[in-house]
Amino acid sequence: AVEALAAGDDDLARDVVQRDDDVDRLYMVVSRIFRATLRSPTAAEELGLPREVCFDYHSSARQLERVADHATKIAHLSLELEGTPPEEVTASLQELHGAAAEVIEDAMAALVAEENDEAIRLANGARERVQEIDASAREIDELLRELDPARAQLLGLIVDSLSRAADYGGNVAETALQKAAPTP
Repeated sequence: AVEALAAGDDDLARDVVQRDDDVDRLYMVVSRIFRATLRSPTAAEELGLPREVCFDYHSSARQLERVADHATKIAHLSLELEGTPPEEVTASLQELHGAAAEVIEDAMAALVAEENDEAIRLANGARERVQEIDASAREIDELLRELDPARAQLLGLIVDSLSRAADYGGNVAETALQKAAPTP
């Protein structure tokens, strides 16, 4: 979605919007499987996963579905925006996107890590970067003050969506930390 915004590529933006339906369907599949594990312990056994892990995967899938919702929002906003943003704003948005994507990737790696120490390292790193992303988002908001108010508002919503996506990655990191914590 950010690439579509930066390039002014309406076809790519519409593709992002369409792919959100795929993400929604995948989340529904995960939800159905999770509900089956709640109804029957044998369902979890058939998956080869403890029920707690099924819960962790389900809650993380929900966070990823929310990230996809924000990607869709960014795509819609890029379709509304006439032209591309100024270069400095575009570069800042791409940097923010890269940082948010890194948080999500590290959080997911932490969730599926087999070594608890590795999961904790990755998850803590992801959580720390969420704070840095919030600071970067505030800096971009300052850049936007120089633009036409209507344009600044649309771009501000994009900044907010990227920041929220990072927050959802932070939520996955929290789940990974809980999963990696020793059981009492």
